[in-house]
Amino acid sequence: MKQKILKVLLIVMVMITGQVVNASDVTAKEARKIANEAYIFNYPLVMYYRTMYMQAIDTKSTSYSGGFGKWLNLGTSSPKDTDIVAPNNDSPYSYAWVDLRAEPWVLTIPKIEKKRFYTSQWDDLWGFVLDNVWAEEDGNDGVNVLLASPTWKGEVPKGVKRIIRGDSEFLGSLTRTQLFDPKDLSNVTKIQKEYKLQPLSAYLGKAAPKAAPAIDWKLWKDGAERTDAFWDYVNFMLPFTTPNSQDKPMLDKMAKIGLGAGTAKPNAEIQAAMKLGMQDALAELTKASQGDVDPALFFRSRKDTNKDYFNRALGVMVGIFGNVKKVSVYFSVPKDDKGELFDGSKHNYVITFTADQIPPAKDFWSWTMYKLPQRWLVDNPVNRYAIGSATPGLKKAKDGSITIYFQAKSPGKDKESNWLPAPEGPFWIVLRTYGPSKAILDNSWKLPPVKQVK
Repeated sequence: MKQKILKVLLIVMVMITGQVVNASDVTAKEARKIANEAYIFNYPLVMYYRTMYMQAIDTKSTSYSGGFGKWLNLGTSSPKDTDIVAPNNDSPYSYAWVDLRAEPWVLTIPKIEKKRFYTSQWDDLWGFVLDNVWAEEDGNDGVNVLLASPTWKGEVPKGVKRIIRGDSEFLGSLTRTQLFDPKDLSNVTKIQKEYKLQPLSAYLGKAAPKAAPAIDWKLWKDGAERTDAFWDYVNFMLPFTTPNSQDKPMLDKMAKIGLGAGTAKPNAEIQAAMKLGMQDALAELTKASQGDVDPALFFRSRKDTNKDYFNRALGVMVGIFGNVKKVSVYFSVPKDDKGELFDGSKHNYVITFTADQIPPAKDFWSWTMYKLPQRWLVDNPVNRYAIGSATPGLKKAKDGSITIYFQAKSPGKDKESNWLPAPEGPFWIVLRTYGPSKAILDNSWKLPPVKQVK
């Protein structure tokens, strides 16, 4: 009899409040574990909102593009660029965000000379790399691609090659255009201005559909991802995603601690446990980011990720909007040959590629330097933030080898052409290979150690 009364009360509460009430309360211990998992699962969702907010929503942001469907075309990155962590300096960025709630958008890539590498990468809010519109698969003669919401049921219009869609109502792009050398920037700028986004109705020359409801956007505050506010952003953004069956077990767990549509806010004890779970997750991600990692596990499609939520989150933490390995492979190097973290105030470092060890990339390769813990570019007297195969004046030894110097002070005038300046403190370096060869993709090519020399 008591059980029947309880069931009736639960039904009545759902009808009155619209909230799903769990028949059994979760314990603080269980809540801490669930919060740990939920933080890792939702970290990309919150951090992609951060970037989208700065670039497409906050009109006061120095990175504001003009809104959804507008391009934010950048030149070469500098230490002042803090929208995303670990930016590169080889292929100037073009960012764009589209709101797909009312209708799809059409992306148009212009004709680009065949020798120039480009890729228009599109991600959903979960951090999945959905697709790349790029030279190797789409050529350099120009192409149209449709960007659609998870629930759009229309047909591919004439003149459009394919559809890109994810599990969110908003998609973001980091489009890269290769820069051959500093004097080439005007050519890159011209190409960037020709990248085009337009609503499907405009592409078809038809009347626009009814606009989607206005959104009362949640103000982003930097550092919120390390506070209890993180959970508020999760609940704010989840309605703009379409649940995927692959994630159902995780979503069911989240509902037990008040995350998701129709869930009740947990009590103080559970909230305290959730804070501990968040701290646990942050500690795990931070520790992993400082160890030996495989960036090939970071940036993948949903199919390739297969519930590997941890590496998906770790990729966003160390370099949001990284690309899939068929386009580019990154080698993250957190430690020197002695197993110590890099620190420009303590040591100098070098890496030497023998003639047969030079990175086998079909397009180009480069090293980029980042200061820690921010993972931003490093101010330096020669204004060099990356070094690699396309760097003017990069010197080879008589035997064909290349030595790169990572240090805070100049290695000497005769070596400055091969110097990537480091900060007077902790740093992290990444080797990027664009158009990776088979030897890189099958791991038969091995990166030499970065040696501590002082």
